[in-house]
Amino acid sequence: MPTWLTWMFRPQCAACGSLATTLCEPCAGTLVELGPACPRCAEPTTAGRLCPRCTTVPLPLEQILVPWRFGGQLASAIRRLKFAHKTHVARDLAPLWAPLVAAAASSAGALVVPVPLHWRRRLRRGYDQTWLLATHACRTANLAPPRALLRRIRDAPPQSTLSAAQRLVNLEGAFEVRDPRPIAGRTIILLDDVVTTGATLAAAAVPLIAAGATAVIGVALARATSAPG
Repeated sequence: MPTWLTWMFRPQCAACGSLATTLCEPCAGTLVELGPACPRCAEPTTAGRLCPRCTTVPLPLEQILVPWRFGGQLASAIRRLKFAHKTHVARDLAPLWAPLVAAAASSAGALVVPVPLHWRRRLRRGYDQTWLLATHACRTANLAPPRALLRRIRDAPPQSTLSAAQRLVNLEGAFEVRDPRPIAGRTIILLDDVVTTGATLAAAAVPLIAAGATAVIGVALARATSAPG
C-alpha cells in the first residue's frame, strides 16, 4: 500500500508534473533534436558545416555539444527548474543529456565543471540550477561528481536581456579559477543548461585554458536561437 512518502516522491513529468518519468508522452513529443549544426559551436545550420563565425573568430572551446533545441516542453521544464524552485526537475531531465555528457567525458582524466552562478544570484534563487543538472547528469552517467573549479566574480546582467554582441562584453572577466592544480593537463567538460551564442561558455573557458586545461568542451542541455543563454 503506497505511503505518503511514495506519493510525494512519485515520478513526475519534468514539464507538466503529471505521473511520468522524465517527460510524459505528450511533452516528450515536443522534443526537437538539434539536427545539423556547426561542429564547433552547435549553431544550427542546414549543411552541418562550420558557421561563418567559427571560420573567422572561433570561440575558445574545442567544441560545444548539445542534444536538443530549446523550445516546447523542454523549455517549460528548464524554466520550472530555474524560476519555480522545482529542483527535482534537474534529476528528471538527467536522462536527456547524460549520455552526451558521458561521451564528452570519455577521455582519460576529464573533469566535469558546471558554469557557476554568481553568489548573489545563487543566494536569491536558493540553489544553482546548473550545479544540480550537472550532479544528476554525472550520477546517471556513472561519472565522478562535478567539480566546483570556477567562481563567478562579477554579477553581470542576465544574458537573455542582451544582444549577441553585448553578451561577449557582458561576461568579459566574469569567471576565475578557484584552484589551478586539478586543471593543468586535463580536459574540462564545461556544463551549462542552455546555450545561445556560446558567450557564457566562452567566458568560462578562458580562465580554464589559462590555468593549463588541454581542451575545454562545452556541453549544454538545450540550444536556443534567441533567448535565453
